[in-house]
Amino acid sequence: MSWMSASATREALRISTSALLSHKLRSLLTMLGVIFGVAAVISMLSIGEGARREALRNIQQLGARNILVDQLPAEEIPDEDRELGSPGLGLRDMRAIRGMLPGARLSPVLRSDAVLQAGRVVAHAEIQGVQEDFAELFPGLLVEGRWLSAADNRGRSRVCVLGSEISRELFGWSDPRGRLLKIDGQWYTVVGRVVPRDFSDKGRKELELRDLNRDVYIPFETLRGRHLEEGHPNRIDRLVIQVQEVAAVAGAEERLRLVLERRHQGARDTRVTVPWELIRQSQATQRMFNLVMGAIASISLIVGGIGIMNIMLSSVLERTREIGIRRSVGATAAHVMQQFIIEAVLLSVGGGLAGVALGLALSMSIDLLADWQTHVTLWSVALSFLVSAGTGLVFGIYPARRAAALDPIEALRHE
Repeated sequence: MSWMSASATREALRISTSALLSHKLRSLLTMLGVIFGVAAVISMLSIGEGARREALRNIQQLGARNILVDQLPAEEIPDEDRELGSPGLGLRDMRAIRGMLPGARLSPVLRSDAVLQAGRVVAHAEIQGVQEDFAELFPGLLVEGRWLSAADNRGRSRVCVLGSEISRELFGWSDPRGRLLKIDGQWYTVVGRVVPRDFSDKGRKELELRDLNRDVYIPFETLRGRHLEEGHPNRIDRLVIQVQEVAAVAGAEERLRLVLERRHQGARDTRVTVPWELIRQSQATQRMFNLVMGAIASISLIVGGIGIMNIMLSSVLERTREIGIRRSVGATAAHVMQQFIIEAVLLSVGGGLAGVALGLALSMSIDLLADWQTHVTLWSVALSFLVSAGTGLVFGIYPARRAAALDPIEALRHE
C-alpha cells in the first residue's frame, strides 16, 4: 500500500512532529496522564519486586524449614497461667519433641543480657548460648573465622563469635579474631565474626526480630554452667527445630503446639514462630497492595489515553481545512489517517519515555527516603512502555479515522 511506503511515512512523521511542536504546552499536558501512569506502574512493580527479594532474603536468614519455640518472660505470661505449675521450656521438652518429630534437627539456645568490655569500650548485648550445629540451621548465618565447635561445648570454653554490629562497636573496623574481651567480667577469646545480616527495619518489625547483628554467641554449655549455679539445670530460652521439608512445617507446628500444651499443663508460657508463615503472610499483604496500586496505575494509563483521544479529536476539528488542502493536492484518506495515528503514537511514546525516567527516579527516591526496598526489573520497564505506546495507538485510531473520513470539498469550505 502506498501509505505504508517509506517516503510517505517520513513525510507523515515530519508533519506530525511539526504539528506537535507547534503546540508544545498542549502536547505536554496531553502526555501527563501517560507519564504519571507509566511512572506509577514502574514504581509499584519495583516495590513489589523489592518486597519479593526481601522475603527471599528473610527466608534465607531465618530458614524456610525452621520452627522457633521461645520461652515467654514472666511478665508476658497471663496471670491465670502462672499458677498451673508449668516447668517452662526445658531440655526435657527437647527430648520429647525429638521423639515426636523423627528426622527433625533440634538445637537449644540460652540467652542472657551481658556487659561487654574491650579496652575502654563498654557495650551491652544479648549473649546466645548455642551448640555447634546452630549455624547450620540458619543458611544466612555466615562467619568470618570459625564457628563454635563440639570441643568448645564439651570443654565449656570461653570463646565467642561476635555479630557484625557489636564487633564494630567494640573493635571498630579492625578484625576482632584472636582479640580478648570481657563478658560480665570474664575473659573470652573472639574466634569469629558473623557477616552482616541484611534485615531492613520494616522486615524486622514484620518478623518481630531484634537486631541480630548485635548478638554474641558463646558455647551452650559455657552459658549453661552459669544457669547450673543458679539452680536452673534444664532451662532453655529457645528451641530451634528444622524439619526435613517445607511442606512438613505446618503439620509439625500443629503437633508441636499440642505437645507443649500437654507438657506445660495448658499454660500459655511459650511462643511458637514459623518464619515461613510470617513471610507468606507478608507476601500476601504485599500482593494485595500491588494489585490495588497496579489497578490505580492502569486507570492512570487509561485516563491518559482518553486525554490523547480528546486532544486528537480537537486537533482534527482545528485542522479540518488543512486536511482538505492535503486531500486536494493528492493525499489519500490513508495518508491522513497515518499522519494522525503517528501523532497519537508520538504523544504516547514521548509520554512513555518521560514516564520511564520518572518511574526510575521515584523508585530510587522510595528506596532512599522510605524504608521500602525497591528493585526495577527490565520487564517492568518494557511492559509499561509497550502499554503506553499501545494506548496511544488504540486511542489514536478513532480520531485518525474521523480525519480520514472527512469529505475533501467540505473540509476546504471549513472556516
